[in-house]
Amino acid sequence: MMRNICILVPLLLLLPPVKLTDLRALTFIYYNIEKSWADAQAFCRENHTDLITIRNATENLASIHGWLGLYRDDSTSEWKWSRGDERANFTTWRDDDPDDGENCAFKSKSEEKWRSKTCGEQRTFMCYNEKLVLVRTRKTWEGALRHCRGLKAVDPSKPADAFRNHQYDLATLISEDDHVFAREKAQETDNDSVWTGLRFLAGQWMWVGGEAVLYENMRRCPKDHCGTLVKNSTKPFATRDCAERRSFLCYKKP
Repeated sequence: MMRNICILVPLLLLLPPVKLTDLRALTFIYYNIEKSWADAQAFCRENHTDLITIRNATENLASIHGWLGLYRDDSTSEWKWSRGDERANFTTWRDDDPDDGENCAFKSKSEEKWRSKTCGEQRTFMCYNEKLVLVRTRKTWEGALRHCRGLKAVDPSKPADAFRNHQYDLATLISEDDHVFAREKAQETDNDSVWTGLRFLAGQWMWVGGEAVLYENMRRCPKDHCGTLVKNSTKPFATRDCAERRSFLCYKKP
């Protein structure tokens, strides 16, 4: 009787040097022009990552003012961030806000607290550029891949999920600092680990973004075929069942 035997085999890394990217890069851009919230969102998405997201009190202390990426569908809905429609876990409203019928958030330059405004008002705004994006919404690995690739198109006249027309992908982690920073981002979710772009396909491990896999001692016939980053571990990767639902990391391709 023949048996399938899985062997832990160190990978020979006869590969060209990998172009590294600074995943920590984050920039805010203020536009002293006035637009409605929706027009500001469209402008930021076309030219940058999105309208600005503020996830904690420290970020709120930065010199941020104008339309924020925070909105709700109506007065009974929860507040969400424009980026990925994620539920807002951090808000800091003035005592008399938010008001009914005012479904978009604005921050004045002279105060830390936020105001609710009607979304059609003409206001200045801030965009941001971010290379590594944590999405807290739980999806399967395939669902996470579709989400990342749908964030922004290279050619806006075509769908982002058209062949090679996506600016974002499930995250590739190459350098030690990539892993450190990604682990810091992952602390913002209650999952024990988050999906990355690591996948076992056609008998080999690969990054879906196309970069070479530099990990050593990877199983050649693994039980689980999708890669995660465990947020409270020093191990560079772990593998899980691709059908599990987890938060995930997207990154802007170099």
